[in-house]
Amino acid sequence: MDTTETVSEITKDDSVIDAKDEIVIKSISTDVISSITIENTHKEIRSVIQSLTDSKHMDTIEQVSEILKDDSVIDVTDETYIIKSDSDLIKYEPGVPYWQHQYVYSFSELKKATPSQKQFYFYFKNSFITGRYYDLEGNSNYCFILLFNLLDEYDNHKSITLLEKNLDIIGTYYPKTKSYAESFLRAKKNVNINDTETSRFTEKERYSYHNSFIDYDTFNWRNKYKKSLNLSEDDITLLNKIWYPSNNFTNIEFCCNEVIKLYIKTISLLKEKIKTEGTTFEEELINIADIIARKHYRYRTGSQNYKYSIDPSVTELYNTIFKYCENYVRDAYGHKRKLNTALKYSHDEIKTAFENKIVLKLDTILATLTASITPPDEATELQLNTQNTTRWKSIFVEITTNFSGTAEEFIEEMVVLGNANKKNPSVENIFFEASKFIAKQNKEAALKLYVYYLYYDLKSTTFDNKQLTKTVQKNLFDTNEQLQNFEQIISELINDRNLDKALNAVTNVYARKRKKIQLDRTTIKEVQQLHSGTVELLNEYLRDDFEDDNNTIKAEEISTEEIKLEITSKTKETEQSIYLTDLSFNATHIAVLELFTKNSLSILQSEMEAFAKGNGIFKNQIIDHINEICYETLDDVLIEEDDDYYTILPEYFNQIRNDDK
Repeated sequence: MDTTETVSEITKDDSVIDAKDEIVIKSISTDVISSITIENTHKEIRSVIQSLTDSKHMDTIEQVSEILKDDSVIDVTDETYIIKSDSDLIKYEPGVPYWQHQYVYSFSELKKATPSQKQFYFYFKNSFITGRYYDLEGNSNYCFILLFNLLDEYDNHKSITLLEKNLDIIGTYYPKTKSYAESFLRAKKNVNINDTETSRFTEKERYSYHNSFIDYDTFNWRNKYKKSLNLSEDDITLLNKIWYPSNNFTNIEFCCNEVIKLYIKTISLLKEKIKTEGTTFEEELINIADIIARKHYRYRTGSQNYKYSIDPSVTELYNTIFKYCENYVRDAYGHKRKLNTALKYSHDEIKTAFENKIVLKLDTILATLTASITPPDEATELQLNTQNTTRWKSIFVEITTNFSGTAEEFIEEMVVLGNANKKNPSVENIFFEASKFIAKQNKEAALKLYVYYLYYDLKSTTFDNKQLTKTVQKNLFDTNEQLQNFEQIISELINDRNLDKALNAVTNVYARKRKKIQLDRTTIKEVQQLHSGTVELLNEYLRDDFEDDNNTIKAEEISTEEIKLEITSKTKETEQSIYLTDLSFNATHIAVLELFTKNSLSILQSEMEAFAKGNGIFKNQIIDHINEICYETLDDVLIEEDDDYYTILPEYFNQIRNDDK
């Protein structure tokens, strides 16, 4: 039987073509087909031809027949699929949901997608598997996520032939993935290039050849933790259930290790606990996914959409459990920001099922496992304090509440706490609060801690007089001479930034020799009579100014308890903005950005609300205005809402900064 008859017979064979599959032959021109590989024509045309009609496309069948007769383009091999040109991509009529280009490193990037993007992805993937290839209209994130999805699935089915087929197809229809797909496939095949095979190459060529093989393990984050945590295959299976945990907290490797360990322990105990109830953990998750499919998506039980929704919903439930585990580690590490663990589904039956079947048991299990969480090491403490700018307060309260030692020991504890916060943009506040705490017990210690405060404030992003002029306890100075001595120390610190020199000089503030004054009885009586004017006289002393060639320092009394030091630089040099000159920021805009800087580029919406009210502005209005100014530079918004926070991406913040400052 010739090829035309073969094709005709296949179109009539119900065992090969099922009308329900909606597979029809689509027009293929000979100038776009470069090669066709055949193992069993009768079986393979069904898996590669996208559409078929009885009479409408008979010309196409004839074209296929002609191509099949042409030995110059037929390569008979063990391969079992036909590759078609990207000109045959199907247009997605509703329109492909726009997804701004980003670098995709794993399938877990899908969790960053919007609901509409996720929904389209699963439709796109299922169409790909059934031989329907859609035009992504430039939204390449979808095909790269599919690439990693296919690689992850290979770890389960272990069919290198199926993987090779899928990667060849994705590389052909979506060329941007081709080089990556080929490299990953070589890695999966464990291709080893020895010196004999590359002996004909120069050293440079051999280096390039070896390095053309991308290490897939660098993209597969699970392999990384499999090695570092010595995980079993069952443990890896649990990691396969979740997306890549990527946020500020889990980007700290130590923290991510602890969350993963807690997640694995928790799932193990959940399985044991649910097993005693006569069912399994997996069955409970599938039951909840069933409710999601029927009640939220309103899919008919057993329908194609119903089936496609089950696995993604189960994956989401696993990820929610992982979030619970992460929140427990965050709490153990004093990290106040917590993840939102609420399911996105509003239907009460879904919430009730998840709460009763999973969450109640989950809370009980996690409470028993909290003690097993390893305390953070020094490097992790440094990173956590950088992210959470007020994390130091809980430790500070513990130190001050239990304080019973000497002033020297207190200073040492504050220095240790300060070092753990040296990358915290608000580190100076530790020493300011410490200075106020110790002032009533030891004057010299209070002044030293105030010097620490001033030193770190001078190193902060913005040197602002209002930020700098903090209050100093009035009872620290008995005489105007002591105050002036301290003002001079401050002025020198501002000029030379020499912390050790300033700390050593503080000791001399109280070591000055006082002149001896002899008073006769008459003078004593006069002093007694003028006692009421003593306070006013001391106030006159304390209002005295200190100045040198570089700075002016004014001491202003705030109350009977404290004074304020106002430091003004005499430098003629005009302070320039640290931001790009093209960005027309006013003083209020800069103040908002400084607030973000002091809080590691992430602040609570309530804090922003308080700041806005305190400055007589509207929160949304000022944020929108800043975003509008930056949009042309970034092609995106600078400040984004993230649950209860406003955040700025570090890379965006760096883009608006003046590199010369």
